[in-house]
Amino acid sequence: MSRERINEWALLRGFAFLAVVMQHSIGEYIYRSGSIQADSIMLGMLYHFTRFGTLTFVFLAGAILFYQYGDGRKYRSVIFRRIGDIYVPFVVWTIIYWIVMQWIFNAPLLRADSLQDIVQQLFAPTNGYHLWFVIMIFQFYLLFPLFRWLGKQFQTRLLENRSPHEQKRHIVIMLIVIGIIYGWLMWLCYYAMPTWNVQGIWKIILDHRTSEFIFYFFYFVLGGICGSAIQRWRAMIIKILPWTAVSFLIMYIWLGYDLLRFDPVAINLNVSTYLKPTTFLAVVSHMLLMYGLALYLVERKGVMVRFLQWCGRYSFGGYLSHALILMGVSYFTRQITTPGLNLVLTILTFMIVAPTAIALTSGLSRLPGGQWLTGSAGKKGKHSIRTHASRPQSTLPQDS
Repeated sequence: MSRERINEWALLRGFAFLAVVMQHSIGEYIYRSGSIQADSIMLGMLYHFTRFGTLTFVFLAGAILFYQYGDGRKYRSVIFRRIGDIYVPFVVWTIIYWIVMQWIFNAPLLRADSLQDIVQQLFAPTNGYHLWFVIMIFQFYLLFPLFRWLGKQFQTRLLENRSPHEQKRHIVIMLIVIGIIYGWLMWLCYYAMPTWNVQGIWKIILDHRTSEFIFYFFYFVLGGICGSAIQRWRAMIIKILPWTAVSFLIMYIWLGYDLLRFDPVAINLNVSTYLKPTTFLAVVSHMLLMYGLALYLVERKGVMVRFLQWCGRYSFGGYLSHALILMGVSYFTRQITTPGLNLVLTILTFMIVAPTAIALTSGLSRLPGGQWLTGSAGKKGKHSIRTHASRPQSTLPQDS
């Protein structure tokens, strides 16, 4: 049975993609030599406007999976499609980035350890610094049946045969409890785990915690609530919009203060890592605020809305390819050593990389076998956007 297309998800996905590109553009320029203090501070402040991007994709993954399959529809065949739509493009782009890095460092492609090096990149990507996210998000696709079962248990035990008011109360309490647990986990990640002296499997888990699903589960659960009760979710987002705006403003100031307090001269963006309690609060409030903005824009027409929809449609391939384009643009901008231009160069680089990555994905998706580079967008590229009654297009990675 077809479902309503959730149009604001495409806009939210577009916002998230642009935030990721801006975030990585900032990372390219903020540490360059010749950067003046004003540039570094402004880039640090701009950076905090982008932190919602990556984690919004986790939220959207939960929303779409629960919206499409939360009612018990068979999921086994879907996971095999997801391997082709998500993991195969990840493998292809991992190899592409590996080849590019060998070329940059004048290393021969055919070496005794080449295969071992590529396999290592598939588990712990370093050549494509952004590819860790695909490894992390794919874990949620594999574990979705478990999340769905837990959701069913919650519904059966606490929501069935209860009034809407009681259901709302139980959901809010559940979210608060999970939020407290997740906030405590973030506190451990940032303040406690770096001091732990562990060995063996526990050391491996801690060393790679930035790419493990358990450290991002709250955003997936929040998305699951959205996808399971979309009309109530929309009403709630509009109702709490003033509070989310105030909350984000407070957390934005707090993050900026933390950043400058750590070192007001040499800005260190790692202070605002995802796995930190204050970043968690800032991201959630910002994400809800952007959802409200997407609801506002979805009823409007214009160039901006169409551009966001375009970005949202090809976000997965754009995500995979944008770092390569950024690398190319940065090669030329490194020749510019005039102090005080890093903020301007960051914005110009963003304005080049974002549309170029999406245009590249759109073009590749129309080629034979394009889906191996762009994911499921390659299957849709030759067709018009579906009608309002069709299922929603999915997030990064694409899920439809």
